[in-house]
Amino acid sequence: MNTMNFKPESLPNSLQPFLEKISATILPTVSMQLTPNDRLTVWQSKVGGKPYLPLDVAYPLDSHGNPLALLAQFNFAEIPSLPNFPDKGILQFYIAADDSFGMNYDNKQKQSDFRILYFEHVIDDIQQLKQDFSDIEIEEDDLDYLPFDGQYAVEFKLEQQPISIDDHGFNIGTGENDFYVAYSETLSAMGHRLGGYPYFTQSDPRDYNKNIMDYTLLFQVDTDDSKGVNIMWGDCGVANFFIHPEDLKKRDFSKVLYNWDCC
Repeated sequence: MNTMNFKPESLPNSLQPFLEKISATILPTVSMQLTPNDRLTVWQSKVGGKPYLPLDVAYPLDSHGNPLALLAQFNFAEIPSLPNFPDKGILQFYIAADDSFGMNYDNKQKQSDFRILYFEHVIDDIQQLKQDFSDIEIEEDDLDYLPFDGQYAVEFKLEQQPISIDDHGFNIGTGENDFYVAYSETLSAMGHRLGGYPYFTQSDPRDYNKNIMDYTLLFQVDTDDSKGVNIMWGDCGVANFFIHPEDLKKRDFSKVLYNWDCC
């Protein structure tokens, strides 16, 4: 279902009695469609590729001193407005080329093997930006450890999203299997998105840690093999980044939680 065109009559009969509860959970989200494109500038939003990086900013490295890979970059001048999200600047997500994709299992907020950078003021002079990345290229043997290859342009679409069945705050329904099947099939949270509700192949990490129960979805990047896209998190998994709403308002990305899981 296209959640932007959420209509009561489009719900299956098993969900109709819960229409009011479902509608009350709706949040705005920006969904993303990816297209292979090897001709993007350093300023453009992208998945993969080379980042926007001022010359006075060190390229991010992992805990072993190896260069991280740019997972995604978002230029908010290109993106529909979302509550609390920036309306300008560039936000970047980097991960390590290792067998855990840079996630720290013991402390998922420790940015030792992943990194998030935010540049509020964007420099438009290419001479002040890093253009030659040959000195920080990831070793050929390590590229296989990344969950993606190539570079992808991003098409953004503002939608309205009901709560996902995977979200730790989900409390709608009868407990019967038919309801859960109908909900997950009709109102799936799969795919790539900024804001809104997450999707998991396992379980919501906020269920097990009271310190992050108030965190909300910042960015989700899913497994994707459509139209030349090649993103695979383990065995058809998904990655999510969560942030406290107050940190998002303050543009403080130092405590973001990074999680990925697979079947």
